[in-house]
Amino acid sequence: MNLECGYKEPKPTKRDQSMTVAINAIRRLETKIEDLTTAVNAAIPPARPLRKQSPAIAPSLTSPLPVGPTPPMNNLSLHGTSVPDLPLSPPTVDTPTRGPFVFDPSARINLSFSQHGVALWPAMQEILSPRFVSSRKALPKDYIFEMESQRPPLPVDIDHLIHQQQIPGAWLGSLPLSILKGLADAYFAVFHRLTPTLDKHNFFANNIGLAIDNRFGYDIETCLLLVVLALGCLAVKAHEEGTFPLPSQETDGTTGFVRPDWYDMVLEDPSGLGFFNEARKRFGFLMCQNDIQYGQFYMLSTLYYAQILRPLDSWSMVHRAAFCCVSILKRAGTIDFEEWEGDMFSRLFWNTLMYESIIAQELDLPLSGLQEYESHVPLPRFLDCPTPTLSSAGTIVREDDTLFHFHFLAQASHRILLTRIRHNLYSFMVKSDSPTPIITAEMHHQLEEWRTNLPSSIQFSDDDSVDTSPSPAHVIAKAMLRSRYLVAKFHIGRPFLYKALHFPEHTTGNEYQEAHEGLKGGMYWPTVMGLCTAMKSALPIKFGWSSQCFGQVLLLHAVAHSPNPMLQKRLPEGWEDWVQIMMHLIESCGLESPGIARDAELLRLL
Repeated sequence: MNLECGYKEPKPTKRDQSMTVAINAIRRLETKIEDLTTAVNAAIPPARPLRKQSPAIAPSLTSPLPVGPTPPMNNLSLHGTSVPDLPLSPPTVDTPTRGPFVFDPSARINLSFSQHGVALWPAMQEILSPRFVSSRKALPKDYIFEMESQRPPLPVDIDHLIHQQQIPGAWLGSLPLSILKGLADAYFAVFHRLTPTLDKHNFFANNIGLAIDNRFGYDIETCLLLVVLALGCLAVKAHEEGTFPLPSQETDGTTGFVRPDWYDMVLEDPSGLGFFNEARKRFGFLMCQNDIQYGQFYMLSTLYYAQILRPLDSWSMVHRAAFCCVSILKRAGTIDFEEWEGDMFSRLFWNTLMYESIIAQELDLPLSGLQEYESHVPLPRFLDCPTPTLSSAGTIVREDDTLFHFHFLAQASHRILLTRIRHNLYSFMVKSDSPTPIITAEMHHQLEEWRTNLPSSIQFSDDDSVDTSPSPAHVIAKAMLRSRYLVAKFHIGRPFLYKALHFPEHTTGNEYQEAHEGLKGGMYWPTVMGLCTAMKSALPIKFGWSSQCFGQVLLLHAVAHSPNPMLQKRLPEGWEDWVQIMMHLIESCGLESPGIARDAELLRLL
């Protein structure tokens, strides 16, 4: 009748209200340091004029301005001396009060955030075994990058699948819907909960049907389905490794993992490669598109490469996902983040930003510039896809998903906090009370605020058990949250470990205590122990955890063999047992990555 329809504004649900409370708490945390930074900058004039920073190393727009210049991402310093290039004096008599290193007191140390950079600290050359030192010197500076870039590409043929049909790729059309649904369910039960790039209900309602209707053609819907199926194969392996029933088996009351009829689909090496190869073939004709679905494909491909421990390939994919995000932001006049499509973009943005920050810092690779848009893109609210009313069973699933939404938001805010720690503590002068005690205390305070403000459903205690959960995703989510808290503790203390190893004469008692707290925070991370490492197929950012452990082993050995007794007695109890746990993770991941395998070889020389 050509009349305008008027709809009542829906009342916010309890879930929406809880999410609003959580997001508001996170935003308060982000702005907590601004007043303090202003006061400190006013009280402490700079020692000399600072050069203008380039956009590539400018601080994040949502982070407060750092005290002092921001350390660059690589080892070339703009404002001082970089760690690997420290000038060494001839060794002097080692005493608890004076180190063997002479350093320009007016220069500023810009400490790398990479744990692989620890091996290049000058103190390591003096303390660690000559076999380790000579072997490390024989390698290129960026040996991980060198070794990973020389790996052969993934094979393009999977014989046992391709030869089922005369035409390569025709096997996809013969797959029963039960296999597609079983693998997709496994993906959404594991990886989607930890890296929520897609919308589950939109995927099942639209994506699968479009891919089948198009006969698995050269379209983005088919590519997304195929990479989901590839990750689903890894998710099935994770259920088997953790002896958890698959989602379809849970409804039957099954306990423990039971191999489905289509289990042979996951037996490739690496698992899921057949589906991933088909996705790569089809996406070749779509690679220049930059809409949100293409960014989702790149991010899911990033995840697949990360899970099979090909870190350089995963960086290449996440860089393209970031380009999609930047392209959307540059060409879109306004993105309505209150609508479902805007919220989906927010999910893609934060998933991309979080992984890129980790992989680029560890491999010392350039960032995409995505971090410059942090302040323009809010954290996602996980709005419901516009679909018909869900059944009661669907409501239960959504309530469970909300738990993982809180986990994701908590980890996104933690990533912001880690960036702030790097900006404010990893550039300091060689003098007492640098890094500044006030800023250090504020970093501790913000970390505790982050923990305190977590929603009650994801609160954790120091003695939480992570091995009594109903699914692989629950185990890993709980472990990740507590591990990230400990990782932040460790990173706050790491600049003080560097200072105590190189300049004990400038290290105060409080700074020794910070070093001790950092070492304690670097121990017994749940993600590298127990059931998490047993479910290696689902463990997120395996390369990142392996790299963290590599630097941790070096630091613990250096402190244990330091000629400074004041530092030696800061070693936490049980550190040798912890080294064995970390070595187990590094050696197991080294079976899939030549770079990590070389890490394990170096560490065995200690």
